[in-house]
Amino acid sequence: RSADIIEGALLNYIEVYASSTSEMVTELIQYMLQRPKITKIEAEGLLAGIFMDTKGFQFKSGVRTFDAAAFLRSLGADTIEVKKMFTDSIEDYLVIAETIKNAEIYDNLAIAVCPETVDNTVIVARAADELLGISGIDVCFVLCEINKSITISARSSGDVNVQVILEELGGGGHMNMAGAKLNVDIDKAVELLKKAIQKHYKIKHQE
Repeated sequence: RSADIIEGALLNYIEVYASSTSEMVTELIQYMLQRPKITKIEAEGLLAGIFMDTKGFQFKSGVRTFDAAAFLRSLGADTIEVKKMFTDSIEDYLVIAETIKNAEIYDNLAIAVCPETVDNTVIVARAADELLGISGIDVCFVLCEINKSITISARSSGDVNVQVILEELGGGGHMNMAGAKLNVDIDKAVELLKKAIQKHYKIKHQE
């Protein structure tokens, strides 16, 4: 339960092993309704939620996740249409590429700062996802100054728990994906992040 959980709800459904809220909603529809009347666009919306939270079925994807996806597919969800929802414009892609280009690499860990032109958190998260997809990088942190505060998006594909690292900075999330927001300048944010990383994970060397 989060601190701001809705009180007095008719139903509280908490499943920590689910990949996403969309997976949980899909299961409710699948097992509680004999003939669900779900439109194609509604099925694609739920499938998109699963796709987004699992980063394309890479994280937290269990048997139930694929079962839910198959059920949505049977209701008419088009995987191509879902994929199109997450495509980047050429402008966004170039900004992501610039962020990755300027990343500092420490063994299998990367720290990158977005260009000053970035003004939304979606780019920060997308840059972190792309950075983690590079061979040899198992954990990454992407920082960006948005509205005079620093947003940090972290990703891990290995044993490094980015949640506990960003909890040092007042953030949170889970082992493979976490985030934080700091009210300092970008240089100070990088300094604080490196200290938090060193506390839980030894940075070996810069390449």
